[in-house]
Amino acid sequence: MKKIILSSVLFSTLAFAGPAQAPATASAKTTNAISFKAAAGETEFSAVGKPAMIKINGKGQGPEGVITYVGDVISGTVKVDLNKLTTEIDLRDDHMKNKYLEVQKYPSADLTFKDFKSSMAVDKLTDSEIEMPFTADFTMHGKTKPVSGTMKIKKSQKTITGSAEFSVKIMEYLETLPSYAGIKIAEDVKLKIKFSGTLQ
Repeated sequence: MKKIILSSVLFSTLAFAGPAQAPATASAKTTNAISFKAAAGETEFSAVGKPAMIKINGKGQGPEGVITYVGDVISGTVKVDLNKLTTEIDLRDDHMKNKYLEVQKYPSADLTFKDFKSSMAVDKLTDSEIEMPFTADFTMHGKTKPVSGTMKIKKSQKTITGSAEFSVKIMEYLETLPSYAGIKIAEDVKLKIKFSGTLQ
């Protein structure tokens, strides 16, 4: 008799409580990635010499690396191979890369994004190019400094293309202001990095 009463009480309790509820879990946002290849982009740099009528322009390969994003938050590092830079004057290139940049010891210049919040989520980009400000860390010759500039970017299916422009003060990275044939460059160097990446 006691067993019957206990079973009835237990059944009534379960019926009143209803079915067990699974614990609530916060929906996690998906981390996506964009892979950049050096051969698909290009890097340009320009500096004014002293005397000021002389301009030094150069170019190299585009950035390589992987950038991850969650919505409109971007993180990751892309690298530019400094060995591939050229000003189209061999002796000047040799001085720039071996005497000043020391490319054997510091082979790349890196642009690093640390949870940068862009003005538009990557998934919402279209084939209409948009322009936005950006901030990142720029590393060269073993030294890292914050930089800011302007980025132009668009998306076509699974391809992300665009460019990032910013300036650096060269003496924040090098010990000596580069010179060639008696011509020194100004401290401000402008950089334009053209990129092309694939959504993973």
